[in-house]
Amino acid sequence: MFLQSIHNYRAVAIIAIVMSHSYVYGLEDTTGIISVIKTILTGCTALFVFISGYMFHHIFYKRFEYKKFMKGKFQRIIIPYLILSTFAIILVYIIKSGFYSSSPEYSRIVFFSPEDSSLSTAIKYYLTGRMLTAYWYIPFAILLFLASPLHFKFIKLSKNTQIFTIAAFSLISVFLHRSYENINPLQMFVYYTPFYLIGIYFSLYREEINKHCTQKGVIFLSAAILLAFYQYTQGHEGSYTKNFFEYGGIDIMFFQKMFLSTGLYFILEAFVFKTKLTDIISDTSFAIFFIHPWVLTTIKRLPFLEHPESTNVPYYLVTCLVVISLSVLISIALNRILTGKIKSRYIIGY
Repeated sequence: MFLQSIHNYRAVAIIAIVMSHSYVYGLEDTTGIISVIKTILTGCTALFVFISGYMFHHIFYKRFEYKKFMKGKFQRIIIPYLILSTFAIILVYIIKSGFYSSSPEYSRIVFFSPEDSSLSTAIKYYLTGRMLTAYWYIPFAILLFLASPLHFKFIKLSKNTQIFTIAAFSLISVFLHRSYENINPLQMFVYYTPFYLIGIYFSLYREEINKHCTQKGVIFLSAAILLAFYQYTQGHEGSYTKNFFEYGGIDIMFFQKMFLSTGLYFILEAFVFKTKLTDIISDTSFAIFFIHPWVLTTIKRLPFLEHPESTNVPYYLVTCLVVISLSVLISIALNRILTGKIKSRYIIGY
């Protein structure tokens, strides 16, 4: 069954993700309310993970076949990742950038080493997605796909056991934090598992959960905003990150993103709408994900553009609009040029 509310949710999620990757274009050094907004936008990958969990139950559970499930993910996500990553790695190698440069910041990224050969560096790029903004999500997502039999078993558990499981993984995530520089897919897998399980849980008990959506949405979104303000008062902006076995205290962002992802769900369930623009963005969301880092890096290198060094909200918003628009147009153009989804989805996931 098609759910317009979830379709809208996907559009909102990909817009937030693109906006969080565009701070350098006028929203890098900020204070006050703008910093709070940035903290709300940052880490909206959690929204994507929530949707993925929701759709796993809603779409795949009743006809779940592991081989068929993995084949679909391989075609639409893993193959585009391998193709686009290969292009990116070759480009990085040719221009001697990133970890192919003469002076990369190895001290910040412990997984890479100055002693790595060109081949070893390429393999590590594939394993981490470090070659392009946002591509870290795919190695992590592959682990989610591989773990789908466990998610299938989670659905079979009693309701109380499911709640306990979500709570236990949430407790781990609160102290684990996101991986430093998004470099560790396993750490990201553990960290984001509660969001995936919550998505499954919401789909599983949809009728019961969807009572009083407006009130729940207002409460949960208000909690997310208040936590973002709290983070700002504590001098913290954005995600909490660390290496796997370090201790870094409590991850407030985890709670904030949990309230945001569930609050947004309730609001979009309470106020279901349909627009052509939203549908297009949602339909091309996977392609936008794969393409927008290329658009961003191209804009960054345009010689005739002088990007603002201080806060410039109009410039930032226009950049976000341009990046999303170009990503959508490129997606649609490639889809038509490559004769429909059968071929284009192997390159851009659409």
